[in-house]
Amino acid sequence: MLDPFTAFAAVKSGISLIEQGIKSGKQLHDMASAVSKWANAESSLDIHASNKGKGGVLSKLGLSSIEEDALAAHLRKRELNQKRKELRELFLLYCDNGLAEWESLQAEIARLRAKKKEQLRIQIKERKQIRQAIGVTMLVILIFVVSLMYGKIFKWF
Repeated sequence: MLDPFTAFAAVKSGISLIEQGIKSGKQLHDMASAVSKWANAESSLDIHASNKGKGGVLSKLGLSSIEEDALAAHLRKRELNQKRKELRELFLLYCDNGLAEWESLQAEIARLRAKKKEQLRIQIKERKQIRQAIGVTMLVILIFVVSLMYGKIFKWF
């Protein structure tokens, strides 16, 4: 899973690649990798946005406040909306059947975003299960070691 700053940079890069492709006359299917990059990065941003209140790395270190995180997220969201609006205008200006192409792009992005979100949710769930298994294993080992030490002290074994 990408951190918010990397995901934001990837979204901007994906949009730039799509803009360049449109201006050079490429069709949407020729820009599949750029669309995929954009959709995956936006789904990472959506996952981070859904984890509100948990704070980022800086807030865990006590170097960032919730207000700063919220402001940064709001500004990123505004810039992304502006980029998306500019991209739509490019589609309408430069593409044959621009509106149909834009709707096709949005459908493809929605499909890729849903796929990526599901993958990220599965990864988060698996990590949580692994942490729980490690915790239980460590507890069992600790109980075993303590019982051995207790048994040695009172000569049970």
